[in-house]
Amino acid sequence: MNRNESLKICLRCKFFRLKSVDGGVCRNEKDSSGNYPPKVNTDQCSFWEDCGQNYFIRQGWIKSQAKEGNDPEK
Repeated sequence: MNRNESLKICLRCKFFRLKSVDGGVCRNEKDSSGNYPPKVNTDQCSFWEDCGQNYFIRQGWIKSQAKEGNDPEK
């Protein structure tokens, strides 16, 4: 895997919605029951699009949650 491919992770995708420090959901696709599929921050798929500055905002949120010991999903 080259460097460009390794950067195409869910945490850097505009369709990804962060739900906890470990993962979230992909808002580009829904399963048969109409729910968004859960994803881990490091997952990859063919729908990936760069989210730009939001990646750094997500990173900051994850760091602040880890520092405080908070995780909204737990």
